[in-house]
Amino acid sequence: MTDDIRIERIDAARFQALAGEAAAVYGAAMDRPPEVVIQRRDIILMHVTYAGFLATGAFSLAADADELVGFGYGYSGAPGQWWHDIVAHAIGRSGTKRWLRDGFELAELHVRPDHQGRGIGRRLLADVLDRANAQHVVLSTPDIESPARGLYRSAGFVDLCVGFTFPGSAEPYAIMGVDL
Repeated sequence: MTDDIRIERIDAARFQALAGEAAAVYGAAMDRPPEVVIQRRDIILMHVTYAGFLATGAFSLAADADELVGFGYGYSGAPGQWWHDIVAHAIGRSGTKRWLRDGFELAELHVRPDHQGRGIGRRLLADVLDRANAQHVVLSTPDIESPARGLYRSAGFVDLCVGFTFPGSAEPYAIMGVDL
């Protein structure tokens, strides 16, 4: 049940102000150490400056908390952006032409563990996909069978590349995409 959750569209300026809270949600959802959470906050602050940025947040209304418990955001992908360039190399020339040209990059979609399993992630994803102004949406997610991976598949995402490791990480990821 999500009656105590408000889903809200968030502009870049407001999301910038929420970057620390969003990074904390990311850290809890992904079980990341504090130093990685700080790095993620800095990455979020960079992403809000990208063309086509849009975000959606889930706020808990319980006990008048109005606290961020989930979020999703992305932007228009472009050559010269770190994730775009790394993924372009991984999926090759034809994959880049097919998926990254006029692509929206879903950078983050996370729900705090104590709020997972209530359809919040699905609502966040649906709102972001509904507003993405592109022909395709691409994302990366840990290459494991997880609720997140199941959510993406149920929304029509397909694997473009599996077992992929980003520079500086040993964790395998899947690159996924969907046509809008």
